[in-house]
Amino acid sequence: MKHYTILLLLFFMSLLFTGNAIELREGYWEGELKLIGNKVLPFIFSVNQDQKITIINAEESVLMKESILKNDSLQYYFSSFPNFLIFKVESEKRISGSFVNPDRKNEFARIDFNGKYFGKEQPKFCGNMKNKIDGKWQVLFDPDTEHNFPAIGIFNQEKNKVTGTFLTETGDFRFLSGSFKNNKLMLSSFDGAHVFLFTATLKNDTLRGEFISGSGYKTNWIGSKNENFKLENPDSLTYMVKDNFSFNFKTVEGEDYNYPNKELQNKVVIVQILGTWCPNCLDETMFYKDLYAEYKDLGLEIIAVAYERPESFEDKVKRINRFTQNKEVNYPILVGGDASKEECSKDFDMLNNISSFPTSIFINKYGEVVKIHTGFNGPGTGKIYTDYKRKTKELIERLLKE
Repeated sequence: MKHYTILLLLFFMSLLFTGNAIELREGYWEGELKLIGNKVLPFIFSVNQDQKITIINAEESVLMKESILKNDSLQYYFSSFPNFLIFKVESEKRISGSFVNPDRKNEFARIDFNGKYFGKEQPKFCGNMKNKIDGKWQVLFDPDTEHNFPAIGIFNQEKNKVTGTFLTETGDFRFLSGSFKNNKLMLSSFDGAHVFLFTATLKNDTLRGEFISGSGYKTNWIGSKNENFKLENPDSLTYMVKDNFSFNFKTVEGEDYNYPNKELQNKVVIVQILGTWCPNCLDETMFYKDLYAEYKDLGLEIIAVAYERPESFEDKVKRINRFTQNKEVNYPILVGGDASKEECSKDFDMLNNISSFPTSIFINKYGEVVKIHTGFNGPGTGKIYTDYKRKTKELIERLLKE
């Protein structure tokens, strides 16, 4: 009996020790994701007294869901995406782990990282720089290939800290932050979906560098200051090539949904084409949530169609329901096909093509398409985002009064 009691006591002590061993120290941590070419992407996250983790992504705070204990590691899931982080505590001030994207079935599904404890206060930037890169930059990605595409770099610099983003014709790269030291620029983003690292060297008023996405994509880019440079109007990229706008998809309950229908007669309608895996779609959805709440009683309806990565209808529904519940989406999301612009373009063959997720079609009370907006520039673009929200509200109000 005495022997049994000792064993039982040792068992409970081992549980207690194990629980303490995998607990992350409260405060700020610095992590480094290991990318291709021996490059690393730095990120900062905080741990509070309840072991809740928040990733600091420039001006964005990404609060992760509760942890799950798996063997000797902790798994933290992102609330907006199916991706998750695995943490393994090496010591009180050292961790290792992986960022896992379950939709990728190859060597790119997992990106390893290391981390170290920083302290109770968030790391700060300091120093005054002789050269500054504030302002608007005309940028070309893939400059030496036929796949090159233009962008606008918008950078804000305070001491050696740089924040900003890149705008393309189909959306922005969301929140970026980093540093500019000794004429070398480093910007990064890690938000649960994007794993972006931009580096460049400033020489003769020109930035030349690399863009790395995740562990499998790398290209070059070049930029020069140009306050007057403009991209193609995102309202001109997608347009009608047939007279009638109509579609048929399944609801998440498996019922047929046809557009147009009687319920939407004399309504102003936005048809949102998105994917729950898409960060720009998330930004647009958060705006549409507020828009719908403000104008629903006046006659606005929003119908979304989601193109998802899982293969089966049931798994697509799970992704949509998860997204709707986590983000408290207040308008219906229908089940589209696979996460493919080609498949989406076939479904919406009354349009010239679908070149971006998201794409939004604005329809007046008479069933006429009055505007098609390709892509979405979110809150990381600052005034561009606030101006777009204002102009969209003005459009909705005008259509409701017709």
